[in-house]
Amino acid sequence: MNQLFTAPVHGRCPRCEGTPERIPDSGVLYICPPIIPSCEALRRYLQQKAMPYTEVYQDIFAIPFDRMSLEVFCEEYLEHIGSLEQKDTRSLLLAHGEELTVRHVARMRPLETIVARLQGEWLIDMLDNGRLETHFQPIVNAASPADVHAYECLARGIDEDGAIIGPARMFGVAKSADLLFNLDRACRLAAIDGMGRYGLDRPLFINFNPATIYNPVYCLQTTMNAISKAGLQPDMVVFEVVESDEVQDVNHLLNILRYYRDHGFKVALDDLGAGFSSLNLLARLKPDYVKLDMGLVHDVHREEYKAVITGNLLAMARGLGIKTIAEGVETEGEWRWLAAHGADYVQGFLFARPAAPPDAVKVPCCP
Repeated sequence: MNQLFTAPVHGRCPRCEGTPERIPDSGVLYICPPIIPSCEALRRYLQQKAMPYTEVYQDIFAIPFDRMSLEVFCEEYLEHIGSLEQKDTRSLLLAHGEELTVRHVARMRPLETIVARLQGEWLIDMLDNGRLETHFQPIVNAASPADVHAYECLARGIDEDGAIIGPARMFGVAKSADLLFNLDRACRLAAIDGMGRYGLDRPLFINFNPATIYNPVYCLQTTMNAISKAGLQPDMVVFEVVESDEVQDVNHLLNILRYYRDHGFKVALDDLGAGFSSLNLLARLKPDYVKLDMGLVHDVHREEYKAVITGNLLAMARGLGIKTIAEGVETEGEWRWLAAHGADYVQGFLFARPAAPPDAVKVPCCP
């Protein structure tokens, strides 16, 4: 098995496996505005504030900074430009004495990313110090909820005081600060580690965002090696596509899923019914599992439109041989309706909340 899952070594992926860059306490901020009027506006701002600067190349400004002046500049200057200019104004931070090269220019990022890094350094600190854990939520058989089919792995951060940081905050900051690669990888590894730590004997649903993987052979080395080291068999891991509504390159996603399947893993598509994109993806991805969007599940037994849509989705998946999981089940009425209409598995607070180690399943009366 180790031979099967140990990925070939092609070097470390600097985006997901490297340590996230911290903002230096002082250095030089390089800025390249997108158009001539933006350059003129930046030049006027710097002159009005009597801030030293040079133009190292045409339309590339070099501005010396310390931490305080950088924070003030970002806060004030961004008020002078629109959101599109913020996105298209490229920037780079270098420590004093580090020479600007063509390679550095290629690494320039939107100015708004530097602002997000300033505001989200707690996330870099959390990743550097391994303050990330996985909570597990049972996925149970719809007809007999005492039967735990699998666990979904849900990431939680830990702040310096030991308080829990929810995934929405972590991934929101990671997205704006260009740290999604690092966070997504760390969550995958924490899920695999948690399975061994708690001695779980059911499959894991491990979330992954396809936008954080350039090339699966290259970018998933540590994930595959961690699975191998943990001694997990392929049928114990299901890779679940998240943010499926934002998938831009379906062929890229297909390549990733092909890599997983070639290694014997199963795949799942989340939030079926949340939009047209998920239905289009269903036809091309042919997943082993689909998760029904919790917006459809909520009050499905009471709302006729939801019942018709959900019933048709369940029937369609059944006809395609795809197993269904209804998530966000919170009431007995929802569960009874779903079980009666052919959902294979259910997941939600009615049965157990995410926890580490996982909570025992609460079993309602049979539907």
